[in-house]
Amino acid sequence: MKKWILLVTLVSTVLTNTTYAQSNEILTLEKGIYLVVGSFQNKTNALNFKNKLKEQDRDAKISFSDKTRFYYVHIKSFKSVDEAIPMVKPTRENTPFADAWVLAYSPNSGMTAISSIPTNENTEEEDGQEEFASHNQKVASTDLAIVSPAILSSDTPKTKVELQEVELKKYAPELFITNKNQYKIIFNTFNFVTLSKVTGKVNIIDPDRLKIIRLARAHEVTYVNEPHNQSNSLEFIADIFGYKKAQHDLKLSEEMSDDTKAFLHVKGDTLVMDFPLKRYEKGDVAIMYNVFFYKDAAIMKPESQFELNSLLELLQEKSSYNIRISGHTNGNASGKIIEIDSEVPEYFSLSQATKEKNGSAKKLSLKRAEIIQKYLINNGIAAARMEVKGFGGKMPIYDKFDRLAARNVRVEIEILQ
Repeated sequence: MKKWILLVTLVSTVLTNTTYAQSNEILTLEKGIYLVVGSFQNKTNALNFKNKLKEQDRDAKISFSDKTRFYYVHIKSFKSVDEAIPMVKPTRENTPFADAWVLAYSPNSGMTAISSIPTNENTEEEDGQEEFASHNQKVASTDLAIVSPAILSSDTPKTKVELQEVELKKYAPELFITNKNQYKIIFNTFNFVTLSKVTGKVNIIDPDRLKIIRLARAHEVTYVNEPHNQSNSLEFIADIFGYKKAQHDLKLSEEMSDDTKAFLHVKGDTLVMDFPLKRYEKGDVAIMYNVFFYKDAAIMKPESQFELNSLLELLQEKSSYNIRISGHTNGNASGKIIEIDSEVPEYFSLSQATKEKNGSAKKLSLKRAEIIQKYLINNGIAAARMEVKGFGGKMPIYDKFDRLAARNVRVEIEILQ
């Protein structure tokens, strides 16, 4: 009850700026200073979040930025940064908006995310925090643009966006750790050449225990626990089909080095880790571990479409690439083979017209490679750019009876040219 009284007091007496009327209208982000409680790439998610606030009798507006392609849900606007900064801390502490931050925007130059609060303490770490906060305020007051690559999209006019890093001497955990002792990180995976966003996941690994802690989606806020290992470090690996593997090692207890600053940035109160991804080159072999087939069938399951389309995008982007598609099975036993009817352009369903016959494991693996080739041809890739092979169980990755033997059932893509 005390917390709600404090909340009402905060809203009614301290935050005396503009109160927003309820509406599903999407506004264009205009020059101003805003107290932001959520940012979304998806319009529906932004509206759903705003409606939840409405159910709690909280006023909010949604503004869309055509530069960042984000929808910002904000609850207040201010006339100056000096007026806005003191409101972040009480909003975080006394309302459910623990991640609230201030957005200062100027259409002619860009935007600045401000979230750190100056402190009067004089410890070394807090001095770093003060420096970060004062630097942010200085940037905002001069209308310089700080737009992280994490919020760039292929639609963003590169000539109109200035990039500037926020200088940090340390990780300053008090800036990025939540009350649950977690780091807030966004993994920014993007095409090294085109700068377009690449969707996928990042492996978070404990290097001391050689253990995968979790998989995290790129371009979303991920809460990462302190590693509590001897080296106090973590490894982050982006292994996304269509691109070479990229890895960053981060020792959270050490000062930021020049190497670290090359891939680590700040957006508001969140660490942004950049992964510029390079396409495969001649001789590279990639395994399509996320292309799945029905049992005894050369027909793919629906969840295979994402990685299959990643291969399609690669061949569309690199028109000079020729590839070899190789099918593999777990063992060499002969058996039933379920094939798609050649007259039916459907690749992801057993309910279509199919034909069954018996054949070798080698033939099944070949048919699986061929169905991928057919899919690519049907989507505009010339047949002359592709070779297909079926190896059956002749080239296993694991022993036939290993607990990971299921991974022997796979399709590999080799770049030939």
